[in-house]
Amino acid sequence: MQLTSTDGAVFELRPSGYEYPDFTSAGEPDANWLIVHGRVRTAAGESWTFEGPDLSTWEAQELLDWLHAAAEGRLEPSDDPGSDVVTSTLMFIEPNLAFSIAAVEGEQTVLRVHLSLEAVAGKPGWTTDSRPRIYGYCIPLRVDRVQLLTAAQQWNSDIAPFPAR
Repeated sequence: MQLTSTDGAVFELRPSGYEYPDFTSAGEPDANWLIVHGRVRTAAGESWTFEGPDLSTWEAQELLDWLHAAAEGRLEPSDDPGSDVVTSTLMFIEPNLAFSIAAVEGEQTVLRVHLSLEAVAGKPGWTTDSRPRIYGYCIPLRVDRVQLLTAAQQWNSDIAPFPAR
């Protein structure tokens, strides 16, 4: 899945496999962790990648549902992860990645990709002393509803090889 903002910022996320590919016990949570690869480019031109077991198969499905809801305009803007408007903020067990809606303006949506911990470790200029608080770094992306729907379709295809086991 790739989201490209009108200001040139880009966020890409793809699952690359199960964290434990040989562990197939049905319903076992550890069998359902996905390794995801992320690529970030800010509007200012900074870019980096990250990779790790950041989503479960169930959370990957939640992200698909969230993208559809955003594309359909069913999410209200919120201030940040942890605000009272929980329907517009999507957080996961591993606090490396979150999504929220900053604004909805007609067909345009400003969504935020919140990154922390390992997801910002590759950011240019990042040091352990400058580590942002959980979800303290965010990339705003101004996209239209068609792009959100396309991202949802891409994500659906991306996660199809990795069902819950």
